[in-house]
Amino acid sequence: MEHILKVKKREFEALLNGELTFVIYKVDRLYTTGDRLILFELDNGKETGRSLTVRITFICHAEDDIEGIKDDYCVVSVKRSGKNTRTNSGNKPASEAEAIEYALSIGRSEDCAKRFFNYYAMSGWKMKNGIPLADWKAALRNWKDFSASKPQNTEETAQLELLLPLLLKKTADLAKQKKDISFKDPAIGTVLSFYGFERFEYPFNAFEVKEMVKKYQTSKNLGTGCPNMRSPNPYGKGTLQVPTIEEYSQLLKRKKETQTK
Repeated sequence: MEHILKVKKREFEALLNGELTFVIYKVDRLYTTGDRLILFELDNGKETGRSLTVRITFICHAEDDIEGIKDDYCVVSVKRSGKNTRTNSGNKPASEAEAIEYALSIGRSEDCAKRFFNYYAMSGWKMKNGIPLADWKAALRNWKDFSASKPQNTEETAQLELLLPLLLKKTADLAKQKKDISFKDPAIGTVLSFYGFERFEYPFNAFEVKEMVKKYQTSKNLGTGCPNMRSPNPYGKGTLQVPTIEEYSQLLKRKKETQTK
């Protein structure tokens, strides 16, 4: 079993250095030989971010007729193995902007980065078991952004069903002239990567369009995606910048207005 407890700075340093080999706690839980204790350092009543993991080797209770131990308290003999300390220092982004910058570099959305930053800022940059993050970048890469998983409204879905196939076909056609493709919306890159360039040489039926939109929405909701990819033309030059659905919608609107004048 694992117990998360707090230790004052003086005792924490002594435990860390091996000068102290026991801790005294109130018996408010079932301690057993072999259990692990995760000890968090307290300095003036506040956590410093450092923690130490030790294992219980022996327990003395007041009822064991040992003098000096108060009722409802126990002396727990502990032993640490190896370098098993963690600290939050350097393991959290300096600001929300840094989290956003890193998220965009790995193809996750800005909104995803903001939710990630706010979630861990409220938890003190700790995991669910109370242990500090060892690597916030790894945590962001593997973070499941379930907060973004909400159903799209009917109007948004209808717009996607209309515009997404058109944008992807246009992208597949233009990519034949370029060397690289960059997506402002990584979820679009995910869909194109899934279907491949050749698939857009012939149209999708209504069912296939709905499936395409689902793949786009799933990638969008989870904050994952493919921000960059190579075009099918190895001899092409330059980079094709693919707009978002909203930008593409505005582009078509301006084009239609121009044609009607």
